[in-house]
Amino acid sequence: MPNLVESNKCCGCAACAEKCAKGAISMQPNEEGFLHPVINHSVCIECGLCEKTCPGIQPAVNMEKSLTPRAYIIQHKDETIRYQSTSGGAFTAIAENIIRKGGVVFGAIMTEDLKVKHGYVEAKEELARFRNSKYVQSEIGDSYKLAKKFLTEGRFVCFSGTPCQINGLYKFLRRDYNNLIAVDVVCKSVPSPLVFEKYIEYKKQKEKRISDIVFRDKKRGFLYCTMAHYRSHEARLVARDQYRRGSESDEWLRLFLSGQISRRSCMTCPYQTKERVGDFTLGDIWETGISSFDDNKGTTLVHVWTQKGLNLLNSIQNEIKCIPYPFEKSRGAERNVVMKVKSNRESLFKDVNKLTSTEFFRKYAPYNAKVKVKNYLRFVLWKIDLQTLVRRLKHSVIHKK
Repeated sequence: MPNLVESNKCCGCAACAEKCAKGAISMQPNEEGFLHPVINHSVCIECGLCEKTCPGIQPAVNMEKSLTPRAYIIQHKDETIRYQSTSGGAFTAIAENIIRKGGVVFGAIMTEDLKVKHGYVEAKEELARFRNSKYVQSEIGDSYKLAKKFLTEGRFVCFSGTPCQINGLYKFLRRDYNNLIAVDVVCKSVPSPLVFEKYIEYKKQKEKRISDIVFRDKKRGFLYCTMAHYRSHEARLVARDQYRRGSESDEWLRLFLSGQISRRSCMTCPYQTKERVGDFTLGDIWETGISSFDDNKGTTLVHVWTQKGLNLLNSIQNEIKCIPYPFEKSRGAERNVVMKVKSNRESLFKDVNKLTSTEFFRKYAPYNAKVKVKNYLRFVLWKIDLQTLVRRLKHSVIHKK
């Protein structure tokens, strides 16, 4: 009988399910809404391939030691792309290069029913589907299998995901490919899809129709990103939102950033290290210390781990503004602290399964007088342009450390 990694260490990457030749493993949600592998023992032939593939048992490692890791700050020269991106649009520049070579790009996509799933595109115009962070764990589906198919056909593939998903990809492939560019992100944790469904249900009581969500909308600037809801994708393109709140007041952002609804394996993540298996790691950098970059429109901090990644970066210089950044000052590539399991975690997930959405959020993320005051004050600070000044002072201090 296969012995996969313990439940509290499973990252839900789905590499084991994708690798099983007999289809004996399916990914099923647990009581917290996170996908975990379930084995059909009547189909399983006990070959042990799933155990060899599981990164939770033995993570993949980067075998390339020829390149000393480097860091850069990057902005896409197309201002529309940069505005639509979470930070500086570096991923789009990387992905465009793969598309120009006739390649395929994989990443997290929000579907029309507000589910987050991995998918792929083959046209430059479709890359907008990947822009902006999705603060929900995506379902991998058959993306690993499809990526391998394209790679063996000789096509270039750019595969993006969380650090655990990229590790799962390499464990599934069991080797690197010269035509593969793997991109992961600086990841706080992945929050519960079940709680997100509850959030959508709660918000639809007032908004009725929500067809698009932006978790890090820049309408108020990069330094005051907000959660925004739109009735349609077209409404998003013209910034006609029906709901907008920041991390101080939006119920989903408050629960996510507090760590209350994170996957248990994220508490001791073994994949967010300075020994990444992929080619790039992308993250935010709030203040670079360079005035031409600090325009409150977003900049990406890019870590390059391989010569293959560096070669691609050199080939896209015409599309980006790019400056080397001191690697020793770069933050986020490595998890320095262990997240603590919140004391109310057990009761929270019991309640998400039995309370109505209104009851749940009134209990765990109430929009009370204190929160309303915070929301109002932050809005006022933004209107009189003090919000940006406060954030810049804060991050300038961090930058100098």
